[in-house]
Amino acid sequence: MPKVPQKLGELLVKSGVLTEDQLLAVLEEQKKNRRLLGEIIVERGYTTKEKLDAVLAHQYGSILGEILIEKGYVTFEQLQNAMEDQKSSSKTLGEILIDRGYIAETDLIDGLSQQYKIPYVRLTTYEINPEAVGKVPLDALKKYCVFPIDVQDDMLVVATCNPEDFIAESDMRFLSGMYVKFVLASRSELLSFLE
Repeated sequence: MPKVPQKLGELLVKSGVLTEDQLLAVLEEQKKNRRLLGEIIVERGYTTKEKLDAVLAHQYGSILGEILIEKGYVTFEQLQNAMEDQKSSSKTLGEILIDRGYIAETDLIDGLSQQYKIPYVRLTTYEINPEAVGKVPLDALKKYCVFPIDVQDDMLVVATCNPEDFIAESDMRFLSGMYVKFVLASRSELLSFLE
């Protein structure tokens, strides 16, 4: 069920971006000058446009979008466009943002790493454990675009560009007979390792 949007002022107070007194002052100015609330808030220095946009992204349920906006990688308008595209696409939000040229793949990995609190690994510089690579058949790795890189404490460490792929995690666990720990890697690096 979609979220019912809150009024911007209430949302900003609730999230701690504005105090109630600041909101009342901004609303008074808005009434006098008929200007956009967000414009007045930023002009007065109460917050930045990026922080304002991040609060809006959070309201619409995009944690990744909120992170990417806070980091200055995308604007709220770009996020909205990508989320609209996503409704009629099988692609992830990150893939759409990259396809539209809004962000680089490294920006996406940075955001996902923060969102899921998992490390980013550069496959080209990581010392890959040959024991890990032999644990899962290549066709399964290609199917899910994942690559096992290490064995640590009886866990198979698997590089992925999609940490929400629970089917991949489950299949890696079944095929290897080990628990799986995901780390992030760029899709382009994964594809080059899977060739």
